Amino acid sequence: MEKINRLTSLFLVTTMAVSMMAACSSNSTTTGGSSSSPGQTPVATTASKKDVALNFWTISLSPNFDEYIKGRIKKFQDANPGITVKWTDLPYGSMENKLLTSIAGGNSPDVVNLNTGMTLTLAAKNALVDLNKEATDEQRSIYFPDLYNSTKIGNSAYAFPWYFGLSVFMYNKKLYEQAGLDVNKPPTTMEEMKQQAIQIKQKTGKYGFTLNSNPPADLYFSGVPIISPDKKKIIVNTPEALAWAKWNKDLYDQGVVPKDSLSADANYATDKYQAGEIATLTTGANFLNRVKQNAKDVYDNTLVSKMPALKEGGKYQAGLMDVVVPSMSKNHKEAIAFANFITNDESQLEFCKVVNILPSTKKAAQDPFFTQGGSDPESKAKVISASMVGQAQDFTLGIKDESKVLEPLWKGWTKMLLGQQSPEDMLKSAEIDMQKILDQVNADN
Repeated sequence: MEKINRLTSLFLVTTMAVSMMAACSSNSTTTGGSSSSPGQTPVATTASKKDVALNFWTISLSPNFDEYIKGRIKKFQDANPGITVKWTDLPYGSMENKLLTSIAGGNSPDVVNLNTGMTLTLAAKNALVDLNKEATDEQRSIYFPDLYNSTKIGNSAYAFPWYFGLSVFMYNKKLYEQAGLDVNKPPTTMEEMKQQAIQIKQKTGKYGFTLNSNPPADLYFSGVPIISPDKKKIIVNTPEALAWAKWNKDLYDQGVVPKDSLSADANYATDKYQAGEIATLTTGANFLNRVKQNAKDVYDNTLVSKMPALKEGGKYQAGLMDVVVPSMSKNHKEAIAFANFITNDESQLEFCKVVNILPSTKKAAQDPFFTQGGSDPESKAKVISASMVGQAQDFTLGIKDESKVLEPLWKGWTKMLLGQQSPEDMLKSAEIDMQKILDQVNADN
């Protein structure tokens, strides 16, 4: 159960990578040559004095994005004579094991696409290049700082951020009207969403929403430190954490959200929404196309707005994909140059025109492509989600063996929602157990 939940924050991008195909459009162009468009990061030219062959591994991008990836590789090679890039695409489920095996066997790739969790796992094994030491200021400066720092441990950072997804708030106009709610006033906070859901249930018998819970990230974005600045003390048993835990538990105790969603898979909310059984959906814009194909009547009644915030001016969880350079690569300079190129403004903007994702670079996010759109739900969702990019962050403790430290919180949270543990006992136990694991992690390192 906890592993399913842990992947919820990544579901937007992994679904995009594996099955986003429905969101593809035909408005991309694959360009050659070495020039860059105005306002976009130029190709990083290296001064290699020898022929260099780089091995580039990605997660579940072939065959749907062959034209795009091969086009970017060609452009990099044209601008950097003497460097060739060999691309290998691997399934999501096999990437981490294959990479660890290749590193152990002394045959590491040079540039690799990972998610933030995998990146921190490899960083914990000292297997990745510290980009704060080996990349240039110019290379690092193009990204949103919060996204770049998602893989930061201490003073080191181990990845260039690539693409990601953000949830938007989608709601069924028909059900809102039946519940007597103003369709022009969607909720702006989670508490407003809860109150609207109560009214929807009372008036229509339908559920207002299901909760895609990510306890560590939700607590963090609610103002709970989780860990001290020196990374030595766990801090989860706080008044803010207790208030959020009770708020969540009350949703299930009072029947505001369906209890069977606790054991459901990641498709549960979308399936219920397109069946007209739930009034709202908080997920990535790319899921709108699925609703359009499967339930045109629901799609025609769908309105879109910004995600309700956990707190005013707060951050939004980004399921981020990264690009790293394994330290075992024999060509750090060239590998960093390619990793920076495949994630630069020009490359990311072109990728975003192929599929409904968001860029991690500042200039790309300011392009008119993300600020202008039509009146259809997908166009509105694109503009709305792009407006949230500056508030996006991929939650991380910034420590080694992060998943082990967070495990007690995930398990305890599920027990609490199932009524097997009180919020007070859950937070107290989680903090104690997490501290024991953190102490051991720090002792081992």
